[in-house]
Amino acid sequence: MPIYGYWQKFIDIIPSRMDPAQKQNPSDFTRKRKLPLPRLIVFILYLVSGSKAQGVDTKSGQFFKNAKRSGLWPDANAIHRSALSKARRKLSWHIFQELLTKAVCVAYELWPQSCEFLWHGMSVFAIDGSKHTLPATPAVRQLFDPTSGLQSAGKGHYPQCLVSTLYDVFRRLPIARTIAAWDASERQEALKLLPFAPPGNLLMFDRGYPSFEFIRDLIRLYCGYFIFRCSGTSSFPAVTSFLASNKSEDMVRIRPSINAKKRIKDHQPLVLRVIRLSHPDGTVSVLLTNLFDTREFPEDHLIALYYKRYEIEVNCRHEKVVLEVEHFHGETPNSIRQELFGAAIMTVIARTMMVIASEINGSPRRECQLKNTVIAMAAEAALLAPEHPQIAIAIFEDLLQEISRVKYYRPKVPRPSQPRVTRRNMNKWCINKTKKLHSP
Repeated sequence: MPIYGYWQKFIDIIPSRMDPAQKQNPSDFTRKRKLPLPRLIVFILYLVSGSKAQGVDTKSGQFFKNAKRSGLWPDANAIHRSALSKARRKLSWHIFQELLTKAVCVAYELWPQSCEFLWHGMSVFAIDGSKHTLPATPAVRQLFDPTSGLQSAGKGHYPQCLVSTLYDVFRRLPIARTIAAWDASERQEALKLLPFAPPGNLLMFDRGYPSFEFIRDLIRLYCGYFIFRCSGTSSFPAVTSFLASNKSEDMVRIRPSINAKKRIKDHQPLVLRVIRLSHPDGTVSVLLTNLFDTREFPEDHLIALYYKRYEIEVNCRHEKVVLEVEHFHGETPNSIRQELFGAAIMTVIARTMMVIASEINGSPRRECQLKNTVIAMAAEAALLAPEHPQIAIAIFEDLLQEISRVKYYRPKVPRPSQPRVTRRNMNKWCINKTKKLHSP
């Protein structure tokens, strides 16, 4: 595909006008303003992926000045942060949810058709939830974390929300996500993500998800395979019996608990394959799966595959450390959702750009660096909604060169896990607590 074809796929993601059904007022985004709909969306994506060390006014000056000098937006002028706040109120976060779906479709269309991104011919997805710290405004507290304010005894922390993500493990793409209150059920949020997972593939879950009801609902709602990691201490009675048998794998019948029987009508046991999983620290857990064919799916292959699930943890770290997504530029529930979905959108575009750059400008076996890609893309984000296509194509080609210039070299041997430490000195409350714990 020519350079123009790749670039056209990306700019088609950004809508030129808003669906009347999504407008709060019929006149929204109809008059010519400094921030028409495409520029507003692109500027928010820039805020999400750019450095968070500067405020909106400073970043606005830099972004619009660069867009004007490059010729992408020749009539661009910097906007005040109040203008951004007013414009964002008219833009529903559901539009960013739709943009994420469009970006994922483009990514799968442009992604190389290679077996290295599949496992036994299947795409592998992981679902996990993460807590994100939010701005401490009354509206955010009320919606996401009502007990976080000073009015509650022993409280006073910043509010949090639960972000659950469906993640393509081998392509390293966030496919879909939900944003809910901090005390929402991870299992219920995972069920909401199932419609976004293509059928006939494989889903992986960590040890916080296994329950009789959730596994039963997963079997009923998803036509595909799954792997659960299950704790070896607090687990199903059938799993406890299996661990006591010292077998490496077996078939077990998972039955509902007494409380589960009160909530559900179907009490039929779930027949699953169980595999012992021994960890380097000496702890033991198990894998529960419906991949029953032991010849096609040996236990060592399943164990090795499950450790690939760690890629979703790396994505969470990327959002919090590289994109600094918790440093929000907005203080309303709508703007927070915009930025959380915007972070996923920019990750999908960045990963796709890395693959394209490797194939066009370098060896596909040499991986581009994600951090450099995000920084380079943020500087030229106006490419997604240009006024002059010819200028945009030339800049897009230069961007691919810049992305392919910086390579990421994976360590040849696995890096040892490091203890969690902080650079901050302990305050007097921590010192007193430490003394009490170690006192005879």
